[in-house]
Amino acid sequence: MPRPAGLVLDYGNVLTHRQDEAWMADAARRLGADPAAFRDAYWRHRHAYDADLSALAYWRRVAADARPDGPALDDPAWLIAADVASWTVYHEAVWALTARFRAAGGRTAFLSNSGPEVMARVRADRALEASFDAVVISCEVGLTKPGPPIFRLCLERLGLSAGAVLFVDDRADNIEGAARVGLRTLHFDGREPSSSSARRSPSPTPEVIHAVARVGNPLLGMGGPLQTQPLRTMRK
Repeated sequence: MPRPAGLVLDYGNVLTHRQDEAWMADAARRLGADPAAFRDAYWRHRHAYDADLSALAYWRRVAADARPDGPALDDPAWLIAADVASWTVYHEAVWALTARFRAAGGRTAFLSNSGPEVMARVRADRALEASFDAVVISCEVGLTKPGPPIFRLCLERLGLSAGAVLFVDDRADNIEGAARVGLRTLHFDGREPSSSSARRSPSPTPEVIHAVARVGNPLLGMGGPLQTQPLRTMRK
């Protein structure tokens, strides 16, 4: 099959280095909460925050779940700052790979489940609309992955059909959602890349860029030919 005409990239853990969650233990201690309970609450309410829940409501839910007997959270500014910092350690090599693909005539999209506070920092640091042909962010469009509507919106903005586009994400559920819409997919699980459209890497690595170099480049037309097809199943 021909190389993809479009490349759609998730933001967190793809265009950034993997989130360092060490700050969560410090935040839990400051709140007087158990670190494991804090982390569970952080992820439990994250999808709602990435959609349309305000930062104040999100962090109040996290604090209430993590320390049920504690006082209500008044000012989450310090939590927001720590959270944003954890999501803005950019993976420059992946940004460069994306720019090369676009310079060679491909179309690119930035597709992220993210809240406005993180995206405000990203937009301050990066000219997203100048770097991508389409920018689709959950909190700005009221849609989230892995639901089909956000993928369809992204394809509409790219002006490409699903089968002509490669989607890259670190979450299996998002990969499955994209595949159901018909996109070609590449999954980064933080250890070893896997995809119906790519052979297994001979050695696992936690670095996304090494996976892109060994597996992604042929898919982007930057290496030898490789057969591709939509992903049908993914192991959890």
